Order: sequence, then structure tokens, then C-alpha cells
Amino acid sequence: MAGSCSRAAAVPRVRYHLPLEPAGTLSPTLAHGWAVASQDGGHENSQLPVPNQFFLDPQAVIDHAYRSIDVTTQTAKYLIKVYYGDGPRRSYWVGCSTGGRQGMVMSQNFPDYFDGIVAGDPVYDLEAISLTEDWGVEQIYNITPQPVQRLQNGSPILYPAFPVEDQQLFTKAILQACDGLDGTVDGVIDDLPACLKKFNPASYVFSDTHQRLQCTGPKTASCVSKAQIDAVEDINEGPTTSHGQTIKAPAGAVAHHHVDNTVLGYQYDGGFMAPTGIPSRKIGTPTTTPGDYALGLGQLPYIWIQPPDPSFDPLTFNFNSDLDKLNKNSVLVTYSTSLDIKKFTRRGGKIIWYHGLSDPGPPVLGTIRYYTEMAQQYGGLKGAQTFSRLYLVPNMGHCSGGPATDQFDLLSPLVSWVEQGAEPDAIVASGTNFTAADHSQPTTMPLSRGSAICRFARWRSRKRSQLHMHRAPASRISRR
Repeated sequence: MAGSCSRAAAVPRVRYHLPLEPAGTLSPTLAHGWAVASQDGGHENSQLPVPNQFFLDPQAVIDHAYRSIDVTTQTAKYLIKVYYGDGPRRSYWVGCSTGGRQGMVMSQNFPDYFDGIVAGDPVYDLEAISLTEDWGVEQIYNITPQPVQRLQNGSPILYPAFPVEDQQLFTKAILQACDGLDGTVDGVIDDLPACLKKFNPASYVFSDTHQRLQCTGPKTASCVSKAQIDAVEDINEGPTTSHGQTIKAPAGAVAHHHVDNTVLGYQYDGGFMAPTGIPSRKIGTPTTTPGDYALGLGQLPYIWIQPPDPSFDPLTFNFNSDLDKLNKNSVLVTYSTSLDIKKFTRRGGKIIWYHGLSDPGPPVLGTIRYYTEMAQQYGGLKGAQTFSRLYLVPNMGHCSGGPATDQFDLLSPLVSWVEQGAEPDAIVASGTNFTAADHSQPTTMPLSRGSAICRFARWRSRKRSQLHMHRAPASRISRR
């Protein structure tokens, strides 16, 4: 079974060739004799005047939250039984983004539908993610030179606030500081916790020029301004009030045994300022608006503020005074934020999560938080490892892309685990999106390469710490 925004998942028997994207789906399911089904979440954006308009229809929200995947799964299994004279022996779900959220919906609410689930970069708390995205774009908007250029549809062009030359300076700084901490200079930060202890963009000094990343005087081509650094740090830290208090997404506090609903920011990583990282969703290009404007920001007026107000400008959302307007309960959140998947695991279900460390959409910290809190329900990571895995992919953007080894197959090891008891460990991955500019210093590393992606328990043990955010003092972030 395939989730929305993804290409794969399966129930045996027919043949289907699976495209290479997104990451985690590098498995030719039809060629292996699987029956494959997919669905559209209950609506087609192309048929709507405004893509987010479907949020105004309560039934459409239910369809998008869970009913479309429920009906499609039951229909697919019925058709298999009618055609073959017998139902599927095993059933698997593979999806990323919305498909990742849908996989989590299955594990929490339809525990007997699938034997194994792959959930990539899941948008499991859409209200919280919408707030994270809105906050991030607001930080860039606030430093964009006035007057802000706008497209014919009114969407802003924010690129002048942080053009590609400045993006590349930031990437050079973080790679120069952290790329070699794992013993190899290859454009990939494999020891991220150590990097987070060392890298501070406001004080970093380039080792080759001995100049600061943050300008000490007027803005020049060799440094970025204090306003730019402040915006980056705010995006990293995530939404707060003007007093430095973190934000809670209220719809995330409804589900039984719900995960912590604090709204998060974006962890620094080697792909943070890569074209597939923060720039794609918060900055945009000279001719395109930031991607989040059609995603989290576009959702805010239609479902996350109540009552809905399609005329509301999400860039005016105030993180002090507008929090009471937020939606207190939505099936789009409650069906995917419970930590209770015991019914799924008791019947032998296995689930694998993965997430790009440079994902500019759903923060990777959210998936890490869900996994670690879910593991606590089973006595810790050791207990959770009997039925689950989490793989974190350095430099990878949302579901794929970036200077990363973003091509890998998680379905095959999942099947081996479910059907043969072979527990997955490191996953072989490859990537072709590396360029010479990805390296912090001259290197002969190949532009296409392979690597092994470690499971979270081993990754965390090897790094001896968990990813976390360092919040700045309230005096610095109180700029509203």
C-alpha cells in the first residue's frame, strides 16, 4: 500500500516497477510479485480553486486524515481476494511525508491492516509543523528589504533577504567546523552532536580567512549580517513568545498517550543551507516564493486558526497574541500523535521510521522525539528495537534530495524482519547529488558515493548524545 506523496508499499502478488524516489523505496515491488495500491487522500488539488480549500469541508478533512487510506486498504484486499481466490498473505505500507503520517495512522488506529510499515519524514502533527514553517518564513520576511516584491498571486519574493552567495557562506562555515569531526572530510557531517557543541554561527571564525561568518561591520561578500544570523538562529530554535517561552500546538494534546506537542525548530546539519534545505522552504529563489507558503502557511488560514479565515495573511500570525486562535482538536493530528501502538506490536507488527537530518519541512527533532517517547512505553530503546527502527540520513532534505546518500531500500529488510525474523541493522545507501562545492576543503571524494546508514540506537550510542536544540536567552529572542 502506498501513502500519499510516496510511491510504494505492497500486498503480494502482482508486478510493479517502483521509481527511485522518495528515499526508502528503492525496491521494485511489482517485479517481486506484489499487488500495489495507492490513493490521493480523498481529493485532487487540481480540481480546487485553491489547494487548501478542501480543509473547509469536514468530511474532506476526515478523508484526508484516515478514511481514504482505510477504504483503499480494504478495497485493495477485497480485489486481491476476488481476483486470486485468496487474500494477501502479508501486507506492507511504505510512505513519506503525508505517506509517513498515514503509516503512523495505521499503526495507531488500524493495527491489523499491515504487517510492516515504513514511515519516512512523517508530518504526524500538521498543526505544529504549520507553526514551525510559519515562524521560519516570518524570520526571513522580517529581514527582507522593503518594499517586498510579490508575484501576481500576492506571494512574496524573500530571496533578497538571504541570497545564494550568503547561503553558501553558511554551508562553508558549518562544513569547515564539523565535516572532519568524524575523521573524514567528505561534505557530510556524520558526528552531528559533536558539531552542535562546536558550531555557533554568531561567533564562528573561518579557518582559512580568519574572518567571522557574522559581519563585525557593514555587510560584505565575505560575511553575513547580524540580522541574517539572528534569523537563522530563530529558525534553528523554533517558535517562542516574546518572553522566550516555547509554543504548544493544542491539537497535539488530545490523543491518548500523545507525544509532547511542543513546536520545534530545525537542527543544524550539513544540508541546512543546501538548496534542498531551508532555502527551498523558507527563502525561495529570485523568481519563486518559499515552498512553505503553499504548505504550512497555506494551511494556517483554512484549518489551524478557528474559525477559518481564507483571507488571513499567515505572515501576520502573532506568536504572542494569536495562540488562542489555534485549532484545539483535529483528526489530522489526533489520529497520528498517540504513542500507543501496542495493538500493532502485539500482533507482530514491525515499523521503520527514517528522516532526513536537513528536512526543511517536518523537523527531524519531531520524529526523534516521537521515537524516543514511544520507546519509553516499552522500557527504553532496547525494548523498542524488538519491533522498530529509526534511521537518520545526514544532509537529506524532505524525503529525498540534497548532498546525501538518499537512495536506499527499507522495504526489503522490513519484509525479511517480518517474515524471517532477520533484524535490520545498518542500511546500505547511495547518492548522486554531491558536488565539489559540498566539501569544506579541496577533496578527491567522488561526487557519487555509497555509505551505511546506522539505526538510531547505534547512532546515538556512537555519538554519546541525543540531538537537541540550544535555546538562546530570552533577551535575544524577544524582538517582537
